[in-house]
Amino acid sequence: MIAKKSQTVSPSGMAASLAFGPFRLDTAAGILLHGVEPTPLGQRAVALLALLVERTGVLVPKETLIETAWPGQAIEDSNLTVQIAAVRRVLENLAGGACWIETRPRRGYRYVGPAVTVVGLDPAEVVAKATLTLPDKPSIAVLPFSNLSGDPEQDYFADGIVEDIITGLARINWLFVIARNSTSVYVTRRPSTRGARWT
Repeated sequence: MIAKKSQTVSPSGMAASLAFGPFRLDTAAGILLHGVEPTPLGQRAVALLALLVERTGVLVPKETLIETAWPGQAIEDSNLTVQIAAVRRVLENLAGGACWIETRPRRGYRYVGPAVTVVGLDPAEVVAKATLTLPDKPSIAVLPFSNLSGDPEQDYFADGIVEDIITGLARINWLFVIARNSTSVYVTRRPSTRGARWT
């Protein structure tokens, strides 16, 4: 779950988002936007960034961050480190903001970047704008993996593989990676490739 500000609603009834520097974070949809373009951050990385930004200047313990991104799961600290690194990489590449996330060894992290403001956000408008402003470079989407083991407790493993693939692909500067939340609809629905054209 994301912290309380993600539930804030503006007077006009639109969901609220958090703006900082050139970024806008739609906490309800789990998307980090640079201008009107979505960034290649997975849902866990966005959830971690949202919590840090909402608690600007406050040290957030590692345990709290892990529970936010992996609720109810036992994971290694290295998973958190990888996701924080992905956040820093995006902030650095798009705004020179690698130092906006401060590390406190063995304790946690805190956001020390530009001031944060809560602004109104119309999700339908953002999706429409993002669709019209896709970058002029190859794009790729990683579809959800299916857990074929028959054990529901292994779902987290399939999710983790998807997150790792998205994080790895996001390191390729000439490739645009579709955010995971855009393909999450296919968790319960198989995409149709009928009539698809491959180039």
